[in-house]
Amino acid sequence: MASSEKSAEPSAVAKLSLGLLVAIGLVRTVALALGNGISLGAFALAGSSRPLTLTLAGTKVWIVVVDVLTVYLVIRLLRREGASLTPLLTPEPVAKNLLRALGGLVIVYFAFYFGGFAGNLLIYYGGAPDSDAVRLPLALSVVRLLLVPITVAVAEETLFRGYLMPRLQVLMGRVGAVIVSSLLAAAQYFAFSMGNWDAILAGFIGYFIVNLAFGFLYLWFKRLAPLIAIHWFFEAVAGYAILRVALGH
Repeated sequence: MASSEKSAEPSAVAKLSLGLLVAIGLVRTVALALGNGISLGAFALAGSSRPLTLTLAGTKVWIVVVDVLTVYLVIRLLRREGASLTPLLTPEPVAKNLLRALGGLVIVYFAFYFGGFAGNLLIYYGGAPDSDAVRLPLALSVVRLLLVPITVAVAEETLFRGYLMPRLQVLMGRVGAVIVSSLLAAAQYFAFSMGNWDAILAGFIGYFIVNLAFGFLYLWFKRLAPLIAIHWFFEAVAGYAILRVALGH
């Protein structure tokens, strides 16, 4: 696999069963849910009056651990096929990938806007209600801004687009691969918003639409580098908002 463009061709990847690919795609959701369960139990035992709120706030930071495990899993799976993660992550040609990222940024922005609107409309019949929130400590907010956007972008793009989509494409074609991989990515909201079914469903709908945009961009670009850059940008924006709250702005 000399380039990431070649890695997107069905003939260049191993043919795996749909059930196995779905299981691989749900690894992050299961890991996040388990981590949240442990955090919830710990906060409850510590006598916290808001154990679930603190648990979900903490996920914004310790997700780094899940990201590292995700990348390790993809590396191991690729090695079993005699492949490598390096071709998926190459930014070359840099100028062309930068232009792709700038163009894709606009598309994903509208996907975020429409996804949030659709999720809130279908579940809340309007705007989402105010949710219970906690201000992260300043040090953790800095980590959320500087580190988490990198790890989340690399982990989610390598798993859902770089690894799963080409293999799903072998089984169900390009459009089917985009839809299934997007559903698997959106399933993470079962962990991100645990304890609130309305928030889970609204987030699932919105994130599914956003991942559809990422999936079709991957089919277009046949590169992960611009998608990682786009993903990093939106995660960094969210991290900046969290930091501003921590600073009292």
